[in-house]
Amino acid sequence: MRILLISANREPFPEAVFPLGLAYVAGGLQRAGGEVRIIDMRYKSLSSLGKEIVSFRPERIGISLRNVDNAAYPFSRYYLPYYLTLMQTVRFASSAPVTLGGSAFSLFPEEIMAYLKADAGLAGDGEGLHEFLCGEDGGDAIQAAGRRPMEDVGFPADISEVFPDFRKYRTVGIQTARGCANQCLYCSYPLLEGRKRRNRPPAHVIEEIAALHRNFGITDFFIVDSLFNGDEDHMAAVLDRLAAANLRVRISCYLQPKMSDPSIFRLLKKAGCVAVDFGTDSGSPSLLSSLRKPFTPDDIRKVSRACGSEGIDFCHSLIFGGPGETASTIRDTVGLMDEVSPRAVVAMTGIRIYPSTGIEQTALAEGVMKPGESLLEPRFYFSQMGPASLIGQAQSAVGGRNNWFFPGHRDWSASWGYRILGLFYRKGPLWRTFRI
Repeated sequence: MRILLISANREPFPEAVFPLGLAYVAGGLQRAGGEVRIIDMRYKSLSSLGKEIVSFRPERIGISLRNVDNAAYPFSRYYLPYYLTLMQTVRFASSAPVTLGGSAFSLFPEEIMAYLKADAGLAGDGEGLHEFLCGEDGGDAIQAAGRRPMEDVGFPADISEVFPDFRKYRTVGIQTARGCANQCLYCSYPLLEGRKRRNRPPAHVIEEIAALHRNFGITDFFIVDSLFNGDEDHMAAVLDRLAAANLRVRISCYLQPKMSDPSIFRLLKKAGCVAVDFGTDSGSPSLLSSLRKPFTPDDIRKVSRACGSEGIDFCHSLIFGGPGETASTIRDTVGLMDEVSPRAVVAMTGIRIYPSTGIEQTALAEGVMKPGESLLEPRFYFSQMGPASLIGQAQSAVGGRNNWFFPGHRDWSASWGYRILGLFYRKGPLWRTFRI
C-alpha cells in the first residue's frame, strides 16, 4: 500500500519543529510493509504539494495536525483555515481516503473532523495507523488509538528517502518516553499520552541517535519528552549509554525543575547536554500550588544551581495568569528568576484552555466560559486581574531585563532580526542567543 503522510505544521517561530511523530508513524508503516512518503508543509507550497500527490499516486493519505493555534496571547494565530485549504488541495489532487491524526486532532477529534470533512481520524498514538487503515472499512470514522508499546517506536530505515526534506532540519527530535503522571492544571499531555509512563528501551534510543549521527552527520538532538526526568532512573540509563557511545553530539531537553539527585546534571553534561528548558510556570509558592505543580521555589533554586554549575545553559518557561495571580505573585516570580539567573525566561500571559483539563473546570466554575462552549478557537484563562492588567503588571515587573521574552506580545515570526538569527544560529534552542 502506498501511503502519503503530510505534516501540516508551518509555524516558523521560534524555529522549525522536526515532525518527529510523523517520522515514527512512517517507521511503523514501513515495518508493516507499506510504501511511505512524508511531505512537510514547512518547506512546501500548496501547488507543489498537489504535484507531489499526483506523482506519488497514494492509496491512502494521512495528515498530521500538530497544533490548533500558537497558544499565545494576545497575538494568536489560528491554523484551522489553512488546514482547510490544505485539505481542499489534497482532495483536488487525489481521490484517496484521508485520515487525520496528530496532537491537535486528538484534542478536538469531532470538531476538526467536521471542519475538514476527512474520511477518518485516529486519536492518540499514531504507530497503529497501519492496523487502522487495514480495518477501517465498516468501522467508526474516528477511533482512539491504544497506548502502543514503546518498543514499536522508531524511524524508518531509510529516513532520507521516505522524508526528502529531512536534511533541512538543524535539530532532530528524539523521544525516550510517553505519558505523565503529574496533574498540572492546564496540561493536555496526560490526555494525549496517558498518565502511565511508557519508557522506550534506552538501547533503542541510543541506536537511533547513533544511526542518525553516523549516516547523516546529525549533531544536534532535542529530547521531546514532556518531562525527560519524569523517571530519573530511565533518564540516567539513557544518558549513561549516550555518554558511553562517545558520539560527540549535542542534546537539549525539557525538565521539570525538581531532581531527587542534582548530581545527575553532571551526567547530562557528560552525555553532551548543552541546554535545558525547565517547565517552571511560576516562582510564587501560591501559584505553584494553584497550578498543581509538584515542586517548590526551593526546588527551582536547587536545579538552577546544579545545572549552572555544570556549565549547561538553561531557560525557565513561565505562565502568568493562573488562578490567584496578582501583582505580588508576579513580582515574586520575577524576583526568583533574578536570583537563579537563567540564560532566558520565556513567559506566556494567559493560559490556553484545552478540553478535559483542570483549567477548563476552573473556567466553568468561575463563569469564564459556559458548558458546551467550543475551545477549538483559542480561549484563554486569566486571573481576576484580567488580560490588560496582567500584561501591564508583567511587563512593568520585568522592566528592561533583556533575557526575558514574551512570545505572545507581537508577531515575532515577522521580525527580521529573529528570522535572520534563526537562519544562522544552528547550535540548539534559539533562546541560547539571549544575554543574561
